Amino acid sequence: MRIMLAIGLALLLCSSDVRAQAAAPNGAWFGLTLPAAAASAPAVRVGTRPPRPVVRPPGDTALAEFNGDTLKADVQAIVQFARDSRERREVGGGQMWGRIAGFPSSDQTVEWAANQFRKAGIADVRIQPIAQDARSSLWLPLSWQVKLLADPAFGTGTTDLILESALPVGPSNITGGSLTAPLVYVGAASPAVLSHIDVKGKIAVQLIVPQGHLLFERGAVDSRSAEIMKRGAVGVFNLVRLPGNELSRDFSDCGNPCFNIGGRDGWFLEALLDRAMQAGAQRQVRVQIDLKTKTFRGLKAISAVAVIPGQSAEAIVLNAHVDGWFDGAGDNADGLAVLVALARYFAKPTNTPARTLVLVASAGHHTPGINGPRSFVAANPGLAKQAVMLVNIEHVAQRNFSPARTTSADGYREAVADSGEAPIAVGVTNNSPFLQELIDRGPSSHGVNFISERSTFQSGETGGWAELKVAKVSVMQAPPLYHTTGEVLDVISTPGLERIARFLAFFVSAVDRAPRERINP
Repeated sequence: MRIMLAIGLALLLCSSDVRAQAAAPNGAWFGLTLPAAAASAPAVRVGTRPPRPVVRPPGDTALAEFNGDTLKADVQAIVQFARDSRERREVGGGQMWGRIAGFPSSDQTVEWAANQFRKAGIADVRIQPIAQDARSSLWLPLSWQVKLLADPAFGTGTTDLILESALPVGPSNITGGSLTAPLVYVGAASPAVLSHIDVKGKIAVQLIVPQGHLLFERGAVDSRSAEIMKRGAVGVFNLVRLPGNELSRDFSDCGNPCFNIGGRDGWFLEALLDRAMQAGAQRQVRVQIDLKTKTFRGLKAISAVAVIPGQSAEAIVLNAHVDGWFDGAGDNADGLAVLVALARYFAKPTNTPARTLVLVASAGHHTPGINGPRSFVAANPGLAKQAVMLVNIEHVAQRNFSPARTTSADGYREAVADSGEAPIAVGVTNNSPFLQELIDRGPSSHGVNFISERSTFQSGETGGWAELKVAKVSVMQAPPLYHTTGEVLDVISTPGLERIARFLAFFVSAVDRAPRERINP
């Protein structure tokens, strides 16, 4: 553990970690081990032991629709749309990629989902257009580079070093496209620390240690960054303690410019600032930032809607958003694959619900002004009025990761997959006892890793369904690889996909048989 002593206008960090112990005094960059390239270092360790097998309730058959390998193949197909986005350089030079509403990658994903609905035998499949709200815009970085500038004081052989995990967050812009400035470490950037540090004319380097999920840090990061910029800083670097050295696209309005720095790059940068301070060379630690961005307006997207008619005038709505940053295997390729599996299952005449079932592959989750759920309600007022429940399927089958016993060559703690999936929170907005009791059965009946507390939370996607004054159920993980380049196919649990798909089929079937009064008491 570091002890921070704020003295005068500088922050002296007294470190006794393995980085300082292993450093050679006369090597390049103070002899520190350089971080691995972001593209070549896996974010986590995934060993040969597979996740625990699927639990099937007594009498439950091996339904082909929920075969884990089939679902995993669908996740792979969805991920490929994001990778194609990168290959064709859909955004700038290809440093930023994903399934982005307003761009071909999103439309192609929606068309794929619609085609899967049709192949399942659903006759009523609709492609519905969405126009971006005229008051909204989408900021995206087109190209960027963050380069640590070499100095003879850093050791023989030191040359400029690019921080490959650096990622600008919105709405960062640099007049003229380039900025060179010194760095100053501000730790957690508390008022007590900032009162002793001169950040004027410098880029402040703040440390972020996520407590569970990055979204829980947004408010604190925004307020601390605003204070940093108010004190005259010319930019902010967020050292995000996440596994590996991946790019992380979270936070916004955290300085201009503001960059997230991956775990191992941030580890190196902390060690460098320590060494430079000890050598009296802290003023020489400088970076050059090059950044080109664009703000997009007037974007257009599509969502897919499939309707399986029932014998009732009421409807159950299932939703999964198609958007995803980077490969987006866990946000939300897994959720969309599960939605498609449920469509295949309920499209069979033997499984058709009594209530009408509406399945929505929605666009716009990550693009301001494009909101698939809200657009659905506007375009389908009849179906929206019939709804008795909404289920949002979002981040549902990523493996669980824990700190490993091992460290990387630079001393950074690695993360390793265990035999289960990341915990899933299930929110029921109206806290219906009937719905909560069904969810309570999930861990024992289907082996799903639901957190132990009942909840009424709703995800951001669920907010788009606000006009539906009925129970809204959000099924959602909060894993550490959220919104990072680490969300690749290998971190998705094949049995986990089957687990959650089977449970949701059970859940929807049970709700379908229940009177409206039990669903919405």
